[in-house]
Amino acid sequence: MITEIAGYVRVDFGDCSALEAAEAYRSFAALCLEKRANRALLKAGDEDPHGHCALHEVARGMATHAGIAIDFKLALLPSTRSIEAVYREAQQYLRAAGFNAWVFASEDEATAWLEGRAGGGETVS
Repeated sequence: MITEIAGYVRVDFGDCSALEAAEAYRSFAALCLEKRANRALLKAGDEDPHGHCALHEVARGMATHAGIAIDFKLALLPSTRSIEAVYREAQQYLRAAGFNAWVFASEDEATAWLEGRAGGGETVS
């Protein structure tokens, strides 16, 4: 489910198939580009971790073809260790592509960072 909350785009994957997750990433990218969004939260659920590999493809398209806002912040919130591994790998790729992307352990940390309420640490932008 994709929603706009408090000035950022939120994708809550819930319990979807790998195909549905890949489609959600494409819809997320289209919405971000259409709305010129500069902040987003991707919250994984209990789905297949392989569906999250689509994040690489979507990020590549956003960064190279359409451009992203220079201040774009992307919070990644994994639900399982296997999805965390995918998100950690994606974080490296995304940061190299120009995204200010970080993996978070809790939704409170992720939203505080997105909303500019984070107290410090490596994710301060």
